[in-house]
Amino acid sequence: MTLDDIVAKATDPYDRQARLYPALLCLLPLLALITLLYAPNVSALTGVVTLAASCGGLFLMTNICRELGKRLEERLFDEWGGKPTTQLLRHRNSVVDSVTKRRYHAFLGTRINTQFPDAQQEKADPATADEAYQSGARWLLDHTRPDAGKQFDLLFRENVIYGFRRNALGIRPLAILVAIGCLLWTLAKEHVLGANGQIFDWSALTHLSSPAIVSLSVSGVMLVVWIFFFTKTSLRTSAFSFAQMLLRTCDVLQ
Repeated sequence: MTLDDIVAKATDPYDRQARLYPALLCLLPLLALITLLYAPNVSALTGVVTLAASCGGLFLMTNICRELGKRLEERLFDEWGGKPTTQLLRHRNSVVDSVTKRRYHAFLGTRINTQFPDAQQEKADPATADEAYQSGARWLLDHTRPDAGKQFDLLFRENVIYGFRRNALGIRPLAILVAIGCLLWTLAKEHVLGANGQIFDWSALTHLSSPAIVSLSVSGVMLVVWIFFFTKTSLRTSAFSFAQMLLRTCDVLQ
């Protein structure tokens, strides 16, 4: 049984894509290093991975990723000025046009049995207004789950992308350390670091083995990805894309 088979059987689609994949990407440089530079031990590694999966290792990884992502999410929502759906439903936010916003307010207000505030009421008591918006968003989430119908498949995919980026950003510090550690380990093993009394032997770079080059490439590429792609900016883009898609379901449900 391959690692892919284990992953497919041990997790559901959301857990696998949004929670487990970030953890596996974090470990990718390490897995590549072991596979490429310690080939005789690959079978032993496969056995360890299979045993860990059988003992709940994958479940633990998804939970760690989710926990780190949720902690980060709470801090980022504070930085951004509230949850994306809440911001989009505010009168003072202009991303959604006023006509569409009134339609959303009217629809959600009837579903949660609450009159949504007008612009003046929101200005006078923004905290109470936000509570109404958050309640409406929760109602939408409860009624647009994947099992609610195939018309929400696109929303589910947007949610997966957001969850993937959020959890990846949560585990990003560890992933950067893993990538850097694998780079240094490979260079040390190839006698580029700490050999012949030198901190860094440039001449040894010309004699790197093919497996070492591939290992260094994987670690280097992943380091760049973790630093420049998984950022607050990319997460914010995904968060608001999901929020807008969620609010559009008001018209579908109506």
